[in-house]
Amino acid sequence: MFTTAMMTLVLAQAVPAAGAPAETRVVAVTATDDKGNPLDGLTRDDVAALENGVARDVVSLTLDRRPLTVALLVDTSEAVGTALRLHLIDPLVGFLRQLPEGSRYALWTTGDRPTKLVDFTDDPDAARNALRRVAPQGGTTILDAILEASQDLKKKEGERFAVVAVTAVGPEFSSRSKEQIVDRLKDDTSTFLGLLIEEGATSVDNRNTYDYVFDRLARRSGGLFEITLSSMGAENELKKLAAHLRSQYQLTYATIGELKQRKIEVQVARPRAKVSVGPPRNP
Repeated sequence: MFTTAMMTLVLAQAVPAAGAPAETRVVAVTATDDKGNPLDGLTRDDVAALENGVARDVVSLTLDRRPLTVALLVDTSEAVGTALRLHLIDPLVGFLRQLPEGSRYALWTTGDRPTKLVDFTDDPDAARNALRRVAPQGGTTILDAILEASQDLKKKEGERFAVVAVTAVGPEFSSRSKEQIVDRLKDDTSTFLGLLIEEGATSVDNRNTYDYVFDRLARRSGGLFEITLSSMGAENELKKLAAHLRSQYQLTYATIGELKQRKIEVQVARPRAKVSVGPPRNP
């Protein structure tokens, strides 16, 4: 969910309903400026939290320093063509180098079928070497790759995960509909970040499919969805995705139990701040 930061905030103390036990929930909060740069040094006094429209007491706000495990999905279909070598490999490796310290990643390709090309490692050059050997071919299976990579992440130990999908708008050969993909991932805890390269001939149906899946997954998980009109713009957009992961905070707030739905809004007292919020979870 994205909100525009307020210059001044009145932080209201939440009052639990009579007889209801006080509880806490944790949400992932990412705060950047309007250019995508991380907002550093935020404290609990800089934010306000609302749950279902009711102000909640912010217990703590800390930068998320848990080790990050990433599934990086790269379109290697014919739609990418020479852009993979010319404009994408170096920015993708740069993205990996900009991840938080201690991060590990797996590299997936999507030409014809989802393939885990590099197993989990902290070496960005492993991705460079692997992608240089790839010849773009066939249609893309990016949607199936998102699902398979998400399931693969669940097998890993850790608490902080992200799925990053980089794709052109080419023929999509997934075996599932866009609605099925989103529904299958409704309980997934990974942050989703997507980059769509809208270059050359595009299909309206394919573009609508990517917009549907990427936008919903990003909003639901507190992630980010960016679009560039040229592969030459991928480097700048990938920097935004990396900054998004570096600027994730954990916000703990006081709440009450037995709520059927928890819709969270977080406001940040910084000029032109952009805020995204993940789903609430137990501490």
